[in-house]
Amino acid sequence: MNLKHYILGMIGLCCMNGCSLMGPIDELKPEYVLDDRTLITDAASAEIAVGGIYASWRNYSGIYNAMFMRSGVLKSSSVNGAASFASGSILDDNFVVSETYTQLYYVVNQANSVLAALQDGRSIRGLSEEMRRNYIKEAKFNRALVHFMLLRLYGEFWKPDSRYGVVLYEEPVRGNIPKARASVADCYALIVSDLEEASDLPVKTASGRPVMYMANGLSAKGFLAKVRLSQGEYKEAYRLVSEVLEEGKAQGIILEKNYGDVFASFDNSELLFYPYTMNNQQKVTSNWYDWKGGAGKTLTMIAEAHPGDRRYQWAFTKPVNPVYQMNKYQMNDQIENRPGNSLYMLRLSELYFIQAEAGLRKGILTPEQVRGLLAPLMKRAGFDDGYLKQVKDADLLMEIFDQKYLELFGENFEEWFDMVRYHALDGVDWQAREDVTAWSGGGILPLPRMALSGNNLLEQNP
Repeated sequence: MNLKHYILGMIGLCCMNGCSLMGPIDELKPEYVLDDRTLITDAASAEIAVGGIYASWRNYSGIYNAMFMRSGVLKSSSVNGAASFASGSILDDNFVVSETYTQLYYVVNQANSVLAALQDGRSIRGLSEEMRRNYIKEAKFNRALVHFMLLRLYGEFWKPDSRYGVVLYEEPVRGNIPKARASVADCYALIVSDLEEASDLPVKTASGRPVMYMANGLSAKGFLAKVRLSQGEYKEAYRLVSEVLEEGKAQGIILEKNYGDVFASFDNSELLFYPYTMNNQQKVTSNWYDWKGGAGKTLTMIAEAHPGDRRYQWAFTKPVNPVYQMNKYQMNDQIENRPGNSLYMLRLSELYFIQAEAGLRKGILTPEQVRGLLAPLMKRAGFDDGYLKQVKDADLLMEIFDQKYLELFGENFEEWFDMVRYHALDGVDWQAREDVTAWSGGGILPLPRMALSGNNLLEQNP
């Protein structure tokens, strides 16, 4: 068996047998952990190992349906454990809670294994120092994204002074060593450091166009803007978005004129990151996105309040059968007969909303400037030029929330984290609005029971 097949086999073993590897990351036995001492021996194996980190993003699928239920995007789901997310009664033995926790930490361990292999000082055949440095930055980019996702799912990410962060790993796990969770501040420090290091990665091109399925400086800065927004570092979030918009324009990264075109081709001009896969293919099945029941209550309420919105009208169609279909995902391997990946994790339009919110909260932008910033997105969505002028200054923050929700629903459950932040910052009572029944469970998931049982230093969420 050659090295490529060995690595792919190891990755497949760990991913396909998620149920059998359901213990906490501390309990993963050495035989299930990629060995950094033999993982990378030359330039080719380095490329494969780094590619494997990206590919593993696809293996925590259940959380999508569950979180869409929680934020009111989905009406129903057949995914095991998802129903409790709609009510907020989520227990520590919930399958989705456990599966997601384990799989995300597995990706962290992959990244750390690559880092250990590339940072041990030994010479690697055929691997230039520039490529070594870039691979290190790509691994840290992915580690930051996973730690950020873990923090927002299982930690009090909206409280900078909270002790309820998540367990941080900066080295590969090779044994069961109990470890306490870090503070939220310490979590953010590592996430920011990793993304800042990745922020000068070059933008790879193919056929003269940027490729956004691998980490690059633009995507790193874009995610860093999301992190800074969550931290309440609005001035920095605003600055980072400005840099991405300016630098991206030179690379041809601009808003698509038609919303549907964003999902019609992977060559569209506003994608900033969609994870690379080993063979550059991704099949998005109904197991990922269970749209058969149609839109959830929150999405329906927001859409009804914005009847002219083309995004909702375009995204949801109801065929004759009758089963709803989500047009953002075409449920096949290819678009335009080209292999690709349908999991969008960051696109340019989200950054416009980040800049609008950060600029408004910090006073960098006047309400009128916010309206001007959002105008291209509003026009694309079908609103006339006078729509935002009718929105009162005091209502602009909630309008940003609604428009961002309509823009991104069904993509990466960003709307839930916005709900948590708006509740903490502005006192928005989602339960009183009857938008989200799951709010009774608060903004944080319980740590899995199996993680607590395997780590006596781990403290459950309040």
